[in-house]
Amino acid sequence: MNDVPRQSTLTGALPSQVPSVHWPAVVGARDAAVLALLFQMESTQWLSAGALRKQQNRQLGVLLDHARRHCAFYRERLPNGLANWHDIPLLTRTDLQTHADAIRAATYPRAHGKTFDIATGGSTAEPVTVRRTALTQLFWQAATLRDHLWHRRDLSATMAIIRQFPQPVDSTKPERWGGILRSGPAWHLPISTDVQVQSRWLQGVNPDILLTYPANLDALLTHMRHEAVTLPRLREVRTISGAVTPALREQCQQVLGMPLTDLYSAQEIGVIALQCPDSGLLHVQSEHLLVEMLNKMGQPCREGEIGQVVVTDLHNFAMPLIRYALHDWAEVGPACSCGRGLPTLRRVMGRTRNMAMNPEGKLFWPVLDTKRMLNAIPQIRQYQFEQTAADAITARLVCAPAPSSEQLQKLQATLDQMLGHAYRWAWELREIPLPLLASGKFEEFTSSIPDSGEKA
Repeated sequence: MNDVPRQSTLTGALPSQVPSVHWPAVVGARDAAVLALLFQMESTQWLSAGALRKQQNRQLGVLLDHARRHCAFYRERLPNGLANWHDIPLLTRTDLQTHADAIRAATYPRAHGKTFDIATGGSTAEPVTVRRTALTQLFWQAATLRDHLWHRRDLSATMAIIRQFPQPVDSTKPERWGGILRSGPAWHLPISTDVQVQSRWLQGVNPDILLTYPANLDALLTHMRHEAVTLPRLREVRTISGAVTPALREQCQQVLGMPLTDLYSAQEIGVIALQCPDSGLLHVQSEHLLVEMLNKMGQPCREGEIGQVVVTDLHNFAMPLIRYALHDWAEVGPACSCGRGLPTLRRVMGRTRNMAMNPEGKLFWPVLDTKRMLNAIPQIRQYQFEQTAADAITARLVCAPAPSSEQLQKLQATLDQMLGHAYRWAWELREIPLPLLASGKFEEFTSSIPDSGEKA
């Protein structure tokens, strides 16, 4: 399925817009703008943290002035300077729902290009619509190219993509995955597809690269381990849109013989962080975002602390998102050994609703180890846990055949040990796959306890 010549270098994959000039390529204006950003980013990634923040503050000043002048929502909300930056209230999803018209700018620089709206967040029961510009997409494309360069991807490789798509896709006809670059084929399969069908499809495509959501990867790995499925050409696994646990990384290494590469992004603002090719830490993309990590008191987190992710899009002048609380939580990482000055996250934990509560009412992050659960019940194909009270959890298991009472007791003991507390367990057993969220994603652990969900 891969008849594209090897193009492992950026210059070999650039399409030329000038007839009879194939190399070096003379690209079009929009592609040139992306490459110009990428060229600068190759230098700015090595700036110190202080130098990066100085440049961010230059851009922040322009953004705040624009928002005060042209957005009714920000007129009295923003200070005149950056000295009182931390006094600016966080922007919430509720704000985006109830004040969208006031947050949108009455006007914005024409050079930023056309606007378009992105609707997202249906899975949180807080859907929002954010207006973006062609300019913001340039930064998204530049960050994506940076990811390809960092990880030295062979641009002629075959990629299999299993995720939610905004439009129907044909799983039998490939497209391209390289963005502005010529690339190998990209085969697409909707995330709603049954895991067994996904596995058969992957064997047919036989990709070099697999891209999917972490929870779906976990289900795939479980199936592939059980059925002894192999993908002979596979050399990279990429994940997006979900929390990657150490257990998932270990399972990927054990089943497929390779580490996975993560990318942290949000539809509202683009690429937030890329995995470092040297250390594995996640580097914040400071050239287009200011990312703050705040504890429950609203104060900046120190290295090793877990805080709420708060972002400011430095270049969205159509609908400024200033100190926008994503409801994601992540751990602050150290200065990276690679030498890049871009701040780091050690890991993205998930959303507030994915936190567990112990019987004493304290919140913590659940760590679920698929391998240990399979030791208790080898026939598990899918699982989901919903905490319904401080001392009660409902476990939904897809198993065939159904587990014995002894197996369930063993799994309960394993889960109590992993979570560090004893709970009252309710079991829901089924043979058909569990439903996806409206976003096309799947959550392994969620809480429905009143007042424990997402808040501003």
